[in-house]
Amino acid sequence: MPDTDRFVSYWVDHTPSPGYSALDGNVTVDVAVVGAGIVGITAGYLLKQEGLKVAVIDRKQIARGVTGYTTAKVTSSHGLIYSQLISSFGEDGARLYGRANEAGKEKIAELVDKHTIDCDLERTDNYVYAEDESSLPEIHREVEACKRVGLPAGFTTDTELPFPIAGALRFSNQAQFDPRKYLVPLAAEIHGDGSYVFEDTVVTGVDEDTPCVVRTEDGAIRATDVIVATHMPILDRGLFFTKVHPYRSYAIAGPVDGEALRGMYISAGGSTRSLRSIADGDGSRLLLVGGEGHKTGTVEDTGSHYERLERWAEDRFGLASATYRWATQDNVSVDKVPYIGRLTRGSEHVFTATGFGKWGMTNGTASAMILTDHIVGRPNEWAPLFDSKRIKPFASGKKFIQENAEVASHFVTDRLAHRSNPRCTHLGCVLRKNGAEGTWDCPCHGSRFDADGNVIHGPAISGLA
Repeated sequence: MPDTDRFVSYWVDHTPSPGYSALDGNVTVDVAVVGAGIVGITAGYLLKQEGLKVAVIDRKQIARGVTGYTTAKVTSSHGLIYSQLISSFGEDGARLYGRANEAGKEKIAELVDKHTIDCDLERTDNYVYAEDESSLPEIHREVEACKRVGLPAGFTTDTELPFPIAGALRFSNQAQFDPRKYLVPLAAEIHGDGSYVFEDTVVTGVDEDTPCVVRTEDGAIRATDVIVATHMPILDRGLFFTKVHPYRSYAIAGPVDGEALRGMYISAGGSTRSLRSIADGDGSRLLLVGGEGHKTGTVEDTGSHYERLERWAEDRFGLASATYRWATQDNVSVDKVPYIGRLTRGSEHVFTATGFGKWGMTNGTASAMILTDHIVGRPNEWAPLFDSKRIKPFASGKKFIQENAEVASHFVTDRLAHRSNPRCTHLGCVLRKNGAEGTWDCPCHGSRFDADGNVIHGPAISGLA
């Protein structure tokens, strides 16, 4: 395995950071946005277009967190989700989920066109494929579910994959892109004219008052409204860490012989394999293979996950070696639908979005659209489905109990098994060493710390001693 400094995504490696300054002192705006990934930057942009003054703040650099380490598929086809959503939320709920994500996809295309953003946006089809007959019933159920809620789905046995399949769900008119090449120019549209983008600014708390105050290590931002777009909310008072649960997944990319993939693919059944190609600037394309997911902090030999992806890609596509390896972290909600809206039931001016279930490009863009409508007082037809304070016992009860029982188990038993390991500054869970990346990862709520103890991932705010 390579040294840990090579674990960088293609997107981060190929797009320079714009170098915004840190907050130094106090500023006043209409809306403060904490977190500069796809939710935060898109929301900041949309709110400025509404005539509001905005400050977008990030602990590190913009679009270098989860958004910078995605597979960057821009699609409303999220595995086999629509048959599940119909069971949990009915056809109307599944239809709203599809509409929101289709709208998120088209909003990205609209902004690329409006600002002539060179981000390698390509229209293509998305496939969920089954390699053997045993997974075909699920594929057929999903095709039928998608058709019932008006999505562009169909069944096919014809793909460009270099190995046989039993069949696939095909979603037409989807897209893929480079997320950093998209978001860096969008952030530039925010900065200026009384609006700001701040990097290297650590938020230590948010006071909901009149106005709200975002407290940082270097000053304060006063704002009528605040959006907490930190993937996992860094403010515990919404208790989202009990309702969304963190998962790590892995990606490799490298050149292959033969024709490059033009479509996007994800497997059904067995170990997940997520596939697409990347335009490499010089006219060639790289193959991107993702998968090997697991709960954050539950695996120490993380290098073996990259190795399995490489062996699979060598066997199926002739990948000689991976030139890029990276991992990402996603939060999955207990009922498969993101939480978007008020931070707490009593919140009138603090909002959040989390739980995108590994489909953050469209879900994140739809989140920004919903939150913008909340703040400007405009109705949004998707908002009730994604309501952050919803209670859906049938859809989420069993998973809620299971996931939080696992957290309780880690909290107790890890203290005996890993006595010498550091403890998370969030709620004191024992951290596990991530062997490949040289980090300390929390198996309870997904906080991550680098080798020097600095926070990489929330909900933790404070570093290790």
